[in-house]
Amino acid sequence: MSVRQTVLISLLTAAISGCASSGYKSASGTDIDPKVYAQAQQRVIDEKIPDPLKDEFIAWYSEGPQNSVLHSMRAGLHAMRLGYYDIAKNCFDSAIRDVQALQAGSDQAKRSESKFVAEKEKWFKGESYERSALYFYRGLLYLKDQDYGNAAACFKRSELEDITGDDEPGFQGDWYSDELALALASYLNGYPGDSDAALKRAATYKSIQGKVPPPTPMTNTLIVVEVGTGPIKYAAGHYHEQLRFREDPPATVGVRADLPYQQTLVSAAAENIYFQATTRGTRQVDYILKGKANFKEGTTVATAALATAAIATTDVDKSGITSGALALAAIGTAITSALTTPEADIRSWNNLPHSVYLLNLNIPDNIQAIAISGLDANGKTTVQATVPLITCNNGKAKPFKIGFIYLNN
Repeated sequence: MSVRQTVLISLLTAAISGCASSGYKSASGTDIDPKVYAQAQQRVIDEKIPDPLKDEFIAWYSEGPQNSVLHSMRAGLHAMRLGYYDIAKNCFDSAIRDVQALQAGSDQAKRSESKFVAEKEKWFKGESYERSALYFYRGLLYLKDQDYGNAAACFKRSELEDITGDDEPGFQGDWYSDELALALASYLNGYPGDSDAALKRAATYKSIQGKVPPPTPMTNTLIVVEVGTGPIKYAAGHYHEQLRFREDPPATVGVRADLPYQQTLVSAAAENIYFQATTRGTRQVDYILKGKANFKEGTTVATAALATAAIATTDVDKSGITSGALALAAIGTAITSALTTPEADIRSWNNLPHSVYLLNLNIPDNIQAIAISGLDANGKTTVQATVPLITCNNGKAKPFKIGFIYLNN
């Protein structure tokens, strides 16, 4: 190989290759300034964040607005499961404020339309199922506080966030769990007509997973059971431009509550979040990413052609084009191709469950805990746990109890 050929290939390789970096990385893959990271660590100490939640909060505080919604979602659900309900409410409220601000038409969110800006570099606001889950969980905490009006509003907003593409219109706003929870909130708030309407809507949904005993005017206890691991995002396609979801099906496909006086209640899942993630249809950003991938494919082909011509040319050809000119053109298209970023954003609310069960009960006031069993497809027990009940009595005429449990099974 001639010196000229070696130089040309080296230039092309340098143009296409990126530069390595080190240090702390954000969920978007960008570097975090060590000083900023240290400040986030100190802030977590100053705010006395509980040890199990420190990692989420450090990530939240160090990565800035690009990933604030992502980390406040994760931290909020983790805090809720651990019983830090005030922290969970603050996290979810922060995420809701940021999501609403982004949906209001932020110019920054439009950056990902550029061929040279990766989708993961935009400020994260979640896919439609993640935003629906955000309002759903916030609604559950409003139920715990006996703020039934705001609870109902959250469940309604959760349905609105369940946006689908034109190719999947039948799955828009079909969170079965939202309608069940809305029916309960309406019963507790003294609006049985709203409850009946919610249950009628729920009965038409394609998202139904099986028989779920609904709330009634006599319901005085709700047990929320989360099971398994939620949708796993990954990128497919030649340039990783296609967002896909992988399911990790849990062994538990049903739940049984062992009630006083030998009674039992068996329920299917009120929500399958993997189902919700995979029935959204084509997103607007999918068209943008496909266009980026097509552009990158075109520039890659052009780079190869120009590089081949440059190496083959030794002197001025009959057209008067020198090998140096061809090399510069090849380098230019190589740089353009390298800077084109069609990759799908696979940042995710990664501690969502696979399924959510809502057990609506009417039990005596003296019962403080309920035994729960997970069931497999054959009705055999997969896991057992006892759910402590929280008595909510904020001056309401009718006391209400609620319990939360997560089963990683």
